Amino acid sequence: MSNKVPQRLQLEIYKTLFENNPDAGYAIDSEGYFFFTNESTLQLTGYTRAELHQMNFLPFIKEEDRDRVVQHFVSALNGNVEKFVTTITPKNGEDVDLYVTAVPIILNGSTKGIVGIAKNLSDLHATQNELIQSRNQLQHIFDSIDVCLWSMDMQTNSLLHISPACQKIYGYTQQEFAEDPSLWRRVIHPLDRKQVEARQPLLLEGKALKHDYRIVDKNGKCKWISDYTIPILDEFNQLVRLDGVCNDITQQKVYEEQLHFMAYHDTLTGLPNRRLLTDRLQQALTKAAANKTKVALLFLDLDRFTCINDSLGHNVGDELLQIVSNRLTSRQLEWGTISRQGGDEFAIVLEDFTRIETVLSAVEKALWMISSPIWLNGQEYVITTSVGISMYPDHGHDPDALLKRADQAMYFAKGRGGNQYQIYRPGMAKDLSRKVLIEQSLHKALGNNEFFLVYQPIIHAPTGIIVGFEALIRWHHPLLGMISPSEFIPLAEEAGLIHSIGIWILKTACLQSKSWQKEGLASTYVSINASARQFDNDDFVKTIEQILDETGLPPHCLRIEITESTAMTNVMEMISKLTELSRLGVNISIDDFGTGYSSLSYLKKFPINTLKVDQSFVRDISKDKNQEAIIQAIVALADSLGIHVVAEGVEAVEQYLFLQKMGCQDMQGYFFSKPVPPEQVEDLLRNGCSFLLDIV
Repeated sequence: MSNKVPQRLQLEIYKTLFENNPDAGYAIDSEGYFFFTNESTLQLTGYTRAELHQMNFLPFIKEEDRDRVVQHFVSALNGNVEKFVTTITPKNGEDVDLYVTAVPIILNGSTKGIVGIAKNLSDLHATQNELIQSRNQLQHIFDSIDVCLWSMDMQTNSLLHISPACQKIYGYTQQEFAEDPSLWRRVIHPLDRKQVEARQPLLLEGKALKHDYRIVDKNGKCKWISDYTIPILDEFNQLVRLDGVCNDITQQKVYEEQLHFMAYHDTLTGLPNRRLLTDRLQQALTKAAANKTKVALLFLDLDRFTCINDSLGHNVGDELLQIVSNRLTSRQLEWGTISRQGGDEFAIVLEDFTRIETVLSAVEKALWMISSPIWLNGQEYVITTSVGISMYPDHGHDPDALLKRADQAMYFAKGRGGNQYQIYRPGMAKDLSRKVLIEQSLHKALGNNEFFLVYQPIIHAPTGIIVGFEALIRWHHPLLGMISPSEFIPLAEEAGLIHSIGIWILKTACLQSKSWQKEGLASTYVSINASARQFDNDDFVKTIEQILDETGLPPHCLRIEITESTAMTNVMEMISKLTELSRLGVNISIDDFGTGYSSLSYLKKFPINTLKVDQSFVRDISKDKNQEAIIQAIVALADSLGIHVVAEGVEAVEQYLFLQKMGCQDMQGYFFSKPVPPEQVEDLLRNGCSFLLDIV
């Protein structure tokens, strides 16, 4: 085809383009009347071509805008190209915003009218409005969230923007940060400033940086901040901008510190627990080896303290333990580490001595301090203690050996009548102690049917309905009478009898639970405690599976409880066995949570269904705000891991109401029911008992 397009063809092309233009195209004569319009103009105005060609453009224009539009029209007639925005009112009465381009029609040097193109701005305005709305929403979020978002130009060292949350977190306004770029550095706590600055070079390498540190806000308050900073590099790998998010994590750190304290300290007395004692003892041994000195470990067990708990209640017992703790810690600077080992047992580490007389003097002081009369609630109590002593290097070179031998010596001292001390020596006459009699009797107790089970109801907090029972073993000794499980279970473990006793508990509890189900009573679960020694048995999981098969109890109706210390004895093996049990359908519960020293990093790895909040936390809910905070932290932790929570030791309505408010689902304790024999359980289930009927 020739490069020269015939004029007729050109005209046809222009006409086609004009007619099919999606924008309104029209021609207006010098008087303002339409004489040529395309289809888009007809759609825009709502008039037919015949109607429109009889109309002037001016009535379409909003009255307040007509003078300005006329000026543009006159200018176009004078030979100028005019571009402007206006609003017209079509036939349907709905205003339309237009962007108009007006070009003069010139023939033989004379302007005959104008050609106009009008673009409908409605869609554009709608899009702009949506963008504005989205921007406003984002700005509202930006302004209202509690985290501080910021961006800094590193080439000019100036703040590009910062969210209003900066004032809530730091106490300083957006303007104060913008006017003083060095304020970021100055608010960092002096003790943390070096470690924060030491990591800054990573940003120059283009590496995002996340770290926690302390700040001092405008009011002088110390806070913990989680800082996540993202470096932006240019094409030459030069740092040009920093974008960051800062979040106040002070409360989180408080919870972490509380949980850390719980891991290393006894909750009742605040003394170091067994784990911290072991660490301190190891440090003392290392120091003694270097200095050629000795270390002594005193193991204290309060005499007949179980009788106090049984006769006067745990509240009195706990107060007495706190008094004993305070008496011992009054000599802490002289004695070194003092620890509560659990129950009524304490331990004291004596360091840096060479003469045995130093140890004996400390022991006599301890015996005297503890045995001094205690006045409590108008009553006088006299508490005595038995003390076992082991020494480095004479009796062992590591904490475990010294603890074991001090414990053995303590039992010998107790066997001599209490309020005595005994230095460990090989081949002690253990036959003098109650311990030996119990150990010997344990071998015959199963065969003589001296053991029996009682069941404590576990209550669904919102409804008061029984959802399960904890099976608890009891021993009626023919000579000694009732013996506490806390006394004979450790001895059964030492004697290697715990596995056979554990099998008896499992089988008896499962048979009993299945029997209740057969009688059409409520389908509840039964919870059974298992010790570390039981898990040491390679066939433990297989044994449980066999018992479930033999008794016909559904696996989900069995819950195995382990303590924190049991869970942490051999973590990987414990995870493996618990996982096997979980696959069987058996539920797993961590008992006495908060009293041991489980690692939170390991806790989420265990296939745990339930955490049982220890009664030591529950007991002082209404008296101690710290205990309430700890329970709140435990429930929050369990909730974040998707773990059920059961509180034990609930003895008062105030405790029940607080625990329910915290989100604790299930509870057990004397407030609802003491452990009862099977026949009373049947009455409870048959009567459909709810334990909340009497609560106002």
